[in-house]
Amino acid sequence: MSGYSVELARPAALAGLLATTVLLGACATEEQPRPAERMVNLGFEDVAAEDPAHLKQLGGRLDQVQATAVSIAVGRTDWTAFPWEAHPESASAEVKRTGRDFVAESIAALQQPGPLQQSGPLHQSGSLDQSGTAQKRDVILTIDVLLDKAITADPSLAGRNPVGKASGSFASLSSLRTGVAGTRLAELAAAVAKRYRPTAVNLTELMFDEYTFGPDDLQDFTSAMHRSDWPRRADGTIDTAAAEVTAWRTHAMADIVRKVRSAVEPFGVDLDMDVRSPSVSASADRADSGQNYDLLLEQLDRIHVWEYVGLNNERSPGTEELVKALRQRAGTRYSLSIGLWSGDGSISPDELERTLRLAADGGAASVSVTPASLMGDGHWDALRRAWAR
Repeated sequence: MSGYSVELARPAALAGLLATTVLLGACATEEQPRPAERMVNLGFEDVAAEDPAHLKQLGGRLDQVQATAVSIAVGRTDWTAFPWEAHPESASAEVKRTGRDFVAESIAALQQPGPLQQSGPLHQSGSLDQSGTAQKRDVILTIDVLLDKAITADPSLAGRNPVGKASGSFASLSSLRTGVAGTRLAELAAAVAKRYRPTAVNLTELMFDEYTFGPDDLQDFTSAMHRSDWPRRADGTIDTAAAEVTAWRTHAMADIVRKVRSAVEPFGVDLDMDVRSPSVSASADRADSGQNYDLLLEQLDRIHVWEYVGLNNERSPGTEELVKALRQRAGTRYSLSIGLWSGDGSISPDELERTLRLAADGGAASVSVTPASLMGDGHWDALRRAWAR
């Protein structure tokens, strides 16, 4: 779906929610604001859990916190959580051993809220049907773009840093832009869009770290930028922060995303993407990682901006400040992704609740919490206090 169609569809649904809120306002007590769309993200460890009761328990948790959406990990192009007929060799060990479709099982267990768990998101859910059951939650299927098995099998896919060291996880820019890695990524996105018809396919870990400086990437750079070599510092080393390098990487990223969008578009499925949050200024982006928000939003329906408060440094923008800047820049076409990770394992329930409140105070229309596997009882209670009505 193009960004243009989203600006028509999603705010319209949000307007309906706001109108309902106004009608109820006369009889309601003043409450802490909450995002219209409230999502919990499941990693592979939750999706492929051995205990069949695990997903049922998660469904109950989502009901209690009135989550309106769920993000489900489908794996990587070389390691999937479902049997991919076109590439059976890519199935995860769990899929090969059991033959199970963990993605389908997760959708079946989590998409439909229990009775009377009314929700109110942006994708037309939130009203009760005639049986008194809330409409289906939005399902976002997330593809991890990193590669491990594929690079081990074919080292030529690996990106290289400025001194020639190969990555064990990041594909080269050229392989993603015009080569095998990008073709397989678009193929997987199309496969899950066709097979499951989710609300959106989401790309995560699609960023350019330091591994975009191998010989194949130099060829891509010289062709795209009409140069004969990398820009270099006085000592002869590659000037990785040069404006030409940043421009090349951000436009390459937009090309990669455009290819994936074209793959999912025939199935009426949106395309979202995780992006790193600004490191200093709330009004900036992460062009240093290839993520120019404005260029990406020309191809995407929504960006999910990582707000990993347990990993941020003292210069990172505050949550409320970040939300306000994102609202001004992207309207409703962003979601704040609150990560639980920290140097000690995970942030506390109190820190999660504080961040949720700051996001709501800033006017966030969409917020997600990730990952479900790090959430203890205290975190779920914090989510219920912030989201449930």
